[in-house]
Amino acid sequence: MVTIYFLEENTKRLAYVCQHIFENILGTTFKIVAEKGVFLRETGACINYSDEVLNHGLRISPKGLLSETGVRKILDLDESKWKDYFCFFKQDRGDVPFDLFSAVFYLLTSYEEYLSKQTDEHSRFDVNASLLHRNDWLEIPLIDRWTYGLKEELERKYPDFECKLRKYRFISTVDIDHPFLYLYKGVAKTAGLLLRDMMKFDFKSFWERLNVNFHSIPDPYMQTIEDMDDFHKKAGRTYYLFVLLGRTGKYGKSTIKPTLSYNDYLKSLEQVTIGSHPSYDTFRHPDLLVKEKKELENLLDREVAVNRRHFLRMTCPKSFREAVLAGFTEDFTFGFAKAVGFRSGTAIPYYFYDVEQDTLSNLLIRPTIIMDSTLIKHLGCSPGYALLKLKQLADECKKSGGDYLWLWHNSNLAEKKNKLWKDVFIASFNYAVSLENDNFAE
Repeated sequence: MVTIYFLEENTKRLAYVCQHIFENILGTTFKIVAEKGVFLRETGACINYSDEVLNHGLRISPKGLLSETGVRKILDLDESKWKDYFCFFKQDRGDVPFDLFSAVFYLLTSYEEYLSKQTDEHSRFDVNASLLHRNDWLEIPLIDRWTYGLKEELERKYPDFECKLRKYRFISTVDIDHPFLYLYKGVAKTAGLLLRDMMKFDFKSFWERLNVNFHSIPDPYMQTIEDMDDFHKKAGRTYYLFVLLGRTGKYGKSTIKPTLSYNDYLKSLEQVTIGSHPSYDTFRHPDLLVKEKKELENLLDREVAVNRRHFLRMTCPKSFREAVLAGFTEDFTFGFAKAVGFRSGTAIPYYFYDVEQDTLSNLLIRPTIIMDSTLIKHLGCSPGYALLKLKQLADECKKSGGDYLWLWHNSNLAEKKNKLWKDVFIASFNYAVSLENDNFAE
């Protein structure tokens, strides 16, 4: 138990931060008190989160963010270092030289994304505007490191302080943007593509396309979906599968509509949680979010509670509010498409807190740490370097007792030219699983 002295009547923000720090990460309980006498009588671990000098408890001096409501522009974040880690909201007073609680709130709620108008070509929050990316700390879960630093300080002051640290978990997720490479494109389009193959003298694609459409050989994309499912089964692992059902188009799926055989295949899957993969257009048309959710539920004949937006196309808080209204309880979208790492500074799931409305939702945000397309397309990594990066981020999650949640696409593993990426997938998968069983410590 940790007792926090805080003078403000409104403790919603502080309680949200403390839940993540003490309950989610350190595995202990906390209470917030405003009565000085009650606080001074406490003999266990205490934190004085005020400007008062009480000579009792570990002191953290507040910047004021957790006493406010709504959102305001913060002109100076007072960036600094603590225990060799980047931090901000620097304070000259206290045992911790920055307002750790406010800094956690700022990152955990994506506070900066409420204010920034800097977006990329897909109207997503631009990674270059990210505080963590600008300071080269995106690949370290800073909230988790600060929390472990706070644990050290509490243990130093209170030798009897105990906690039960959260254990690392590996969570594998797969997106199906394109279930078929050659099948179900329509007669006219298939004929045109066959002609294109001939004109480019790409006889290999021509014969493969022809044989697949005559059902002489399986479609490479669908075969990869089946192979990935078999791989997870043999490894004894459950996983998440996100299914795109939006319209065809430049940023949509490439088949006319799901076939009955495809639908039956999805319904037959075991050891997998199937989620909605809201289409590119749901960003502008949130009514499609509900429509596509219901379509998938009708297809599967069961409720769908989890989602990840196609292209990771979302903004905070708009997209999370829409997910809540649509009835989703878990969101896997939060991560950058053009960079790997910890967008909100943590490897541990947390609930969406709407800063403008100062309300806590029941939507659990599961940060996506790394995506195959980021490594392959956006960063142009070689397979060897990508494997190192995958292992590095798994190690960072291990240090935090966090969730190493990755994302792969069947289409990125299906191409024969990408055979090396299958090797990367298998090697990094086995490494991530192995971390669950060893005694690795920071």
